[in-house]
Amino acid sequence: MFYLKLFGSPTLEAESTTLTGRPVQRHRLALLALLALAPGRRLTRDKLIAYLWPERDGERGRNLLKQATYVLRGELGEQALLSENDELKLNVEAVEADVVQFEAALASSDFGRAVQLYRGPLLDGFFLTDAPEFEQWVEQERARCAQAYASALETLAVAAEAERDFGQAVEWWKRAAAHNPHDSRVAARLIQALAASGSRALALQHAAIHQHLLEQEFGIEPPAEITQLVEALRKRSEPRPQPVPATSKGDTPPTIAPVFAARRPRWRSRLVATSAGIMVLAAFAWAVRPRAADPAPSVAVLPFVNLSADSGNAWFSDGLTEEIITQLSLVDGLKVISRTSSMHYKGSKKPLREIADELGVVHVLEGSVRRDSTGIRITAQLIDARNDHHVWAQNFEFALDDGLRAQEQIARAVTRALELQLQQPTEFAGIGTGDPVAHDFYRRGRYFWNMRTREAHEQAVTNFQRAIEHDSSFADAWGALANTYITGYQLGYSRLSEEETYSRMKWAAERAIALNDKSAEAHTALSSVLWWQRNWPGAERELRRALELNPGEANTRSWHAQLLAGMGRLPEALIEIRRAHEQDPFAIIVTLNHGWICFLLKDYDCAAVQQRKAIETNQEWAPSFIQLAVTLAQQGLHEEARVAALRAAELAPRSSFVLADLALVYARAGRHADAREQLKRAKGNRPDAFKVARAHVALNEPDSALVWLERAPWQFTHRAVRWDPVLDPLRSDARFQQLVTRIDREMGMR
Repeated sequence: MFYLKLFGSPTLEAESTTLTGRPVQRHRLALLALLALAPGRRLTRDKLIAYLWPERDGERGRNLLKQATYVLRGELGEQALLSENDELKLNVEAVEADVVQFEAALASSDFGRAVQLYRGPLLDGFFLTDAPEFEQWVEQERARCAQAYASALETLAVAAEAERDFGQAVEWWKRAAAHNPHDSRVAARLIQALAASGSRALALQHAAIHQHLLEQEFGIEPPAEITQLVEALRKRSEPRPQPVPATSKGDTPPTIAPVFAARRPRWRSRLVATSAGIMVLAAFAWAVRPRAADPAPSVAVLPFVNLSADSGNAWFSDGLTEEIITQLSLVDGLKVISRTSSMHYKGSKKPLREIADELGVVHVLEGSVRRDSTGIRITAQLIDARNDHHVWAQNFEFALDDGLRAQEQIARAVTRALELQLQQPTEFAGIGTGDPVAHDFYRRGRYFWNMRTREAHEQAVTNFQRAIEHDSSFADAWGALANTYITGYQLGYSRLSEEETYSRMKWAAERAIALNDKSAEAHTALSSVLWWQRNWPGAERELRRALELNPGEANTRSWHAQLLAGMGRLPEALIEIRRAHEQDPFAIIVTLNHGWICFLLKDYDCAAVQQRKAIETNQEWAPSFIQLAVTLAQQGLHEEARVAALRAAELAPRSSFVLADLALVYARAGRHADAREQLKRAKGNRPDAFKVARAHVALNEPDSALVWLERAPWQFTHRAVRWDPVLDPLRSDARFQQLVTRIDREMGMR
């Protein structure tokens, strides 16, 4: 069974794996989209040709449609596309589609299900050149789906108000406001719901944000309804929500089932709504912030568009983007947004000024890459996003075996255009290899490693190994291989034992350093080896050196923040993680580490904000949900904590650390039988000793907690043992104090 996602950036999946290559070529994805949204899931061949290949003559158009159909049936199965007379039909029993499920949910009044399916605008960032009818059709369907989504949210909000569940109503109105921030009617309903739920301060804040937004975007005053609400709130009167029709108990929005299919992701409405509300408030606050008269030089490198005929060349265009970012990060005084946040806008049609505002930069570099048998052609342009002024533009052409120079030449040209100086004016970062084949394998490896999935990690290892086979002196490839071993182990993707992981990582890292002491990747890898060896001062030295060589690498800065936290230097850690977050605001690992450091500082509001941002970035990653669950449990929000923890367990049902934290959440809520059941499951599958210990603390079982703490790997959990507030009940126990003293001594802290 295949799953077609058309909300947000379109993808085609099979068993949770995103397909690449031939079946997701643009015209083939467009063909599937047309059929999925057509009445009866069918269209005539002539109509399909008119949408997809309007410039082709009849015979050529039919051949192109025939070829597209042939490829899709070959990849998805013969029954995926059915022929009936002169019509093609999408078989939804072979290819499920989120838009089909969305329409079915609306038809059955299952509005909760409908809003879960809506991940973003229809076919967001997708386009076909020279196909104006298709583009017009997309715009119409996109508007129709967006309106249906807005109506579903409003229906859910009104139903919650009718049940006098104003907390839930707030969450639905927040999502509605995030979807259409300029709608004053929605803003007024959100303000009323916030006031009715007891959040008068937040109601006033949202009113102020909405007022600023209208003034900035349209130069208009807020309507009288908003003004009157604000006056009433300031007088501390309690505005009553607008009367709504009475509903029966059966009309209450349905409870969302706690089980999520692998190919049909859902998530809890309360978490999504809260996250959306926080994100939109943050975005509005950023939009209306005071502007400096002369802002510091800053640039975001947007993902270079892959115009190659082979869509599988995305690794090349993404790799070029990443390497230009690295080169520009060496420019003294220039703020450069890191890779993950730049990639967040891949395929986006947002205006450049909006992107620049969201990332906090003045300039945007964008371009395209075409790579085929004749060579490599790159276009690039630097734009001042404040006034849409083109600062510089240039075309580059390279032979296939001469692509190594591309990123350096573009970076030099951008630097000249910005009239900035390098930290080391005579040189940019070296490529690290003179073998173009080895460099291509390295780029592929980085492309897969950045995906952070089990399958992609395996492909990353293979590509780094092949890069080394072609050039055994390529230090960056050795360093990247070492870093992949450690992240694979930490994320639970590796099939290697702890001893095997350490042995391979150590060999690769030491080899990288021996080959090139100026490789930032090599120093980052060596820091992990020293961390594992409990040599914290050495690990810090290597991370600082890596940041000197590549100051724009937010992940390295995030690891440095974690190390500082473990050494008890929490204020420094917070400063460093904020810098990392500023460089890469959409990097999920950086965001979660930010939340973790806030958690250690017992700033639970800050921790929850960051964890919800991580969920907003990736709704399918269990660590974000389980960390939020523990934070909510610390705040006494037991039901919200349970919902988040169950979502994590659905995403990672066999993860011992998720199951142990689920036990913690149950224990904090007083559900000790459920907690012990989950703890038993956690202990049965390569248990995470530290997480198991925390669950025993929540169950008020200090003896068991101390036994499990003795088993924890101190090189990774020392910072948590020292500062984790979950362990506070143990701190007065003499045995715990002795344990901490011994660990400090072993880690070189005393």
